[in-house]
Amino acid sequence: MMIGRVAALAALMLVTAQANAEQVGARAKGGFAESFFMEKVPRAEANATAEKLARAVMAARMIIFAYAGKIVDPALGDKGLSGAALESQWRSAVEADLIDASPNQKKIFEKLFWAGRQVMDNNQERINTKGVGWKNFLPAKWEREMGQVFAARTGIIIKQPGRAYRSPMNAPDDTERAALEHYVKAGHGENKPLTSFAKWGKQEVYRHMEPIRLIPACLGCHGKPKGEPDMLGFEKDGLEAGDLIGVMSVTVGVSD
Repeated sequence: MMIGRVAALAALMLVTAQANAEQVGARAKGGFAESFFMEKVPRAEANATAEKLARAVMAARMIIFAYAGKIVDPALGDKGLSGAALESQWRSAVEADLIDASPNQKKIFEKLFWAGRQVMDNNQERINTKGVGWKNFLPAKWEREMGQVFAARTGIIIKQPGRAYRSPMNAPDDTERAALEHYVKAGHGENKPLTSFAKWGKQEVYRHMEPIRLIPACLGCHGKPKGEPDMLGFEKDGLEAGDLIGVMSVTVGVSD
């Protein structure tokens, strides 16, 4: 009887060890093939490229935020925020930041503007629907979709991993989670980007992360009281304006 119990326990331990070694649902080890990174930058340009991309995406988010009142107005049809309208305002907002851009960076930014315009055009029917208040369209939604379109064309990955993410696309990897923890512990005064070089498979990449902090307009979903359902059905986070809600994560392939 004792031998049988010992054998059963050993079998259970073996199954547990195998399960831990091959966790179901875990991210695959390794990285993307080098061919995924259609656009790469020289090592010397990696930092500036990532910084410019992060600032540009944040600028676009603020433009979309400015239209929030119109977007949720059920009596209003055309909101005046077509892909072309966004692109025009967006180019003006980042013009000064691109004065010193290299030819390679300018090429990348043309693809960024293209991706942002495409996503906004794809959502026109949604945001211009009359008779509906909440359209399920926020700057964060635009950014998620834009990031996918932009990555498909360039291989440059732009994400917004969340402190308590709501979309699976915003699930942080280990490096992004460490950045989130750093900014939460450091408090409101820490806004310096966290950067590093890393290897994804055989491809070297440059990683840039900076905090995304709550603005008052976001408190309806992420503010107080903590745990109360917001308008989308998620539990509120109990945060205040200025608190960390996520990080802007940019990953760029390095060519040398």
